[in-house]
Amino acid sequence: MLKLSVNAMKKLLFIIMFSFSWNAHGEAISQWESQGDFYFLTKNSRESFAALGAGANKFMRKYLTCDGVDFLVKGAPDWQDYGRLDLQDNHIFAIPIRSGMKLDEIHLLASGNFSNSYEHDALLHYYGDKYFYATVTALFVYQDGAYKKLSVPVFWDWFHLPTVVWSKGGGQIKAIGNNPVRKDCSMYHIWFVNPRPTQPVRDLLIMDSWLADLPFSDIFAVTIKSHDTLPATLKTDMHFMPPVTNAEGQTADPRTVWSFDQNFDGWVKGSSDNWDVEVFWKADAFGHKGSVDLPACNWAGDKYSSIEKKVKMPPWDKIVLQFSRHSALFSELEKKWSDGLLKVVIKSPSGQETVYEKIYSGEWNAQKVDLSKYKGQTVIIRFENHGGGDVRLSLLTSPSCDGEDALIDDVRLSPDF
Repeated sequence: MLKLSVNAMKKLLFIIMFSFSWNAHGEAISQWESQGDFYFLTKNSRESFAALGAGANKFMRKYLTCDGVDFLVKGAPDWQDYGRLDLQDNHIFAIPIRSGMKLDEIHLLASGNFSNSYEHDALLHYYGDKYFYATVTALFVYQDGAYKKLSVPVFWDWFHLPTVVWSKGGGQIKAIGNNPVRKDCSMYHIWFVNPRPTQPVRDLLIMDSWLADLPFSDIFAVTIKSHDTLPATLKTDMHFMPPVTNAEGQTADPRTVWSFDQNFDGWVKGSSDNWDVEVFWKADAFGHKGSVDLPACNWAGDKYSSIEKKVKMPPWDKIVLQFSRHSALFSELEKKWSDGLLKVVIKSPSGQETVYEKIYSGEWNAQKVDLSKYKGQTVIIRFENHGGGDVRLSLLTSPSCDGEDALIDDVRLSPDF
């Protein structure tokens, strides 16, 4: 049923030629936690889960149980995502096992990918999002020179499947419901049973196959089962405090300047319920040190992101909110900068008011809003970015969900224009 793509064949030939002449991982003492016969690949560093993205790191516990199998899912506190195995650009990921150990099974948790976006395919986008033609593959390479390859097809995540299972020859993929930390996305349990469990394994490799080497992999947790030993620490679960999702509980900030040079300067990130792409901080953007990127999309519903802060407004008679704004991408198709609909909303004791609402296409430019009426009050200043522009980056993409991000920087309150 499954056929390898040209890219997957290239990967396989690469492995056959070179796998037996190197050991990429060696002894990985600190990369595993264990309990009984199960080993859990840790997220203490980016060494394994090096690919960024795939939602925010909002898991409330360190471990998640699916189908009776535990997975270590929580990364370091400063991760703005939950990390993925890096399978981009024909990269093959070597699970950091002890060379020569015996393995029973490998289990993977996956949730979502960008590769089902119709913009990448000039023909299949006419069929919508409900199709797949990718595979995830595990390659067991044994000490005696033999190898066994197991593959499963990829289910797209942008529509919700019931409990669906596909299995063949020791490979299996199962839709197991919604991802608890990614909005409107399904989650999948993928596992492979070692065809030769009594034989020592030299390498256990994971790869994927898709058009133009764009990865399926939103594989964000790995568990292996083995009666053999692997250097590991004992499993230690932890419960984490839920992330702050609004500024209501903040102490009012008396400052008047937020430069974003190092981080979010205490602003609280958020997004609409139908949008799992979060605000992120950029160290450098078009010559500005430190800025905030607010993603947005107006395709299949208004999807927006936001930052907000509780502020003690100064006692000035004239108060001007100033900030710099820049478009996210340049369209070679239209020779314009991308555009999005940015709003500034003020929440005060008397209610909520939108004081700025503007579609903008261009480079860094100072924007100004009169907030004099809020003199001396404690208010919440909120930036919201919505899709809604008309600049297209490609003939195959939607102009209202096409680089709609708004970059903002140097937010400040000033006593005059």
